[in-house]
Amino acid sequence: MRHSIFTRLALFGAIFTMSMPAAAQVDPRFIVSSDVAAMTGEMNAINFATAEAIAKACMRIAAERGETMAIVITDNLGSLTYAGRMDGNTLTSVMFAQRKAATARLTRAPTHLRQNNVTRDPNATTREIYLGLLPNAGGLPIWAGDQIIGFIGVGGSNARPPEWSDEICAHRALEEVIGGQPPLTQDP
Repeated sequence: MRHSIFTRLALFGAIFTMSMPAAAQVDPRFIVSSDVAAMTGEMNAINFATAEAIAKACMRIAAERGETMAIVITDNLGSLTYAGRMDGNTLTSVMFAQRKAATARLTRAPTHLRQNNVTRDPNATTREIYLGLLPNAGGLPIWAGDQIIGFIGVGGSNARPPEWSDEICAHRALEEVIGGQPPLTQDP
């Protein structure tokens, strides 16, 4: 029996789709409720309670080290979910935290990768800034299982790698509140 190309493609598509694993569901404790998601069309967006818990964990971790910082958390579309700064931190730190979260969202990757790029090639700095990116560690995607649910940007502390940095604080807070996150990016 002869099948048209469309029949064969449809059959291949059905077999291919059935063989693919289903996407894992995000733990509902970390994202907006299904009612809110249906109303806004934003599935798997970090909820305020989770963003606040991450920020408070990061602030506590920083305070234990005698540091202060600013923290900005956005949902997976870049809408502000939480912003705060500890006493003694400046507006500049808030602005840097915002740019770090935005850079992580635009690149879907840790901002430390952008920092490594300009370390290897200082001429890339202009390109990064022209593209609206901040090539400075401290911005991370927020992973819940295999899904990004938001982005965090942390700024204002005195970095002392490998023991301490904005990025380390953010990563520790994410692991404390949500669980496993990808490993931190290393310097070149």
